[in-house]
Amino acid sequence: MSNSTSGNMKDGDTSTKIKPRPFISKQHPLNDSEDPFTAAKVKEELENRLALKTFPHQRVSSLCGPATLFYCLLIDYPDIYKQAVAELWRDGKTTINQLNIRPFDARKVRDFFNSNNTQVMKAIDWMTLAGLRDSWNSALCYDSPLKQVAGITTPGEIKDWFRLAGYRVKDTYYMPSVNNFIEINGYVKNPKYHVISLLDSSIISTQAKGYFVYPNHWIVWTDVLCTSNKPITENLTFSDNVSFKLFSWGDPGMRTHADLSYAKFSAYITTTIIIEK
Repeated sequence: MSNSTSGNMKDGDTSTKIKPRPFISKQHPLNDSEDPFTAAKVKEELENRLALKTFPHQRVSSLCGPATLFYCLLIDYPDIYKQAVAELWRDGKTTINQLNIRPFDARKVRDFFNSNNTQVMKAIDWMTLAGLRDSWNSALCYDSPLKQVAGITTPGEIKDWFRLAGYRVKDTYYMPSVNNFIEINGYVKNPKYHVISLLDSSIISTQAKGYFVYPNHWIVWTDVLCTSNKPITENLTFSDNVSFKLFSWGDPGMRTHADLSYAKFSAYITTTIIIEK
């Protein structure tokens, strides 16, 4: 069985040499036993993803922005997600509604294995997340998950991606206030919407606490903002501790730090975008 061609994800790689496969790891390229982009490996990753055994995960990269879009697509439109992965693997490009994903530099990826020769992220996540990011980079080359600046996503790009993918941007909140977060909770509870925020990742329980505000991470809310295990009300004070559940780093059940005060939370979250399905 040869890995030198695009092949077919249903039947495995072929040896017909119709055209070269688009995505290649420079460390473990075609015909290497550790090639991460073989049909068999991508097919297994995709099957687990569609069964919701895994979720989009940017790992060491700064691809949290693309991860929010592909998380929502996976939950809402798994057939579209599946088609996007299959077309990226086969053709190196795909179109989701009007969102064209046409990566160039990302197709020949560097640094896909660390110094211990461990793969740093899943092939399907590199193809989708890096593929989207690279498609929108006009000046910065994005061919490595270690290129942090080239992977950054702006609020404007997040909105554009969702609109082009077929969603509607319902509203955007820039000013933190109790009333705004009560409204945001209403959207979180409504299955018609996704709530996406840009925040300082140090408020997430798996991350080290920070002392300076640095909005650096996109997340999707998966539950409402609570205090004392109940949704917040207009009586919330700055000294009250708050928490909420979110999707980040491949986990839709991640939480904020248990001792997060509303004062700190409101300072560490900057932009919240309401996406209508």
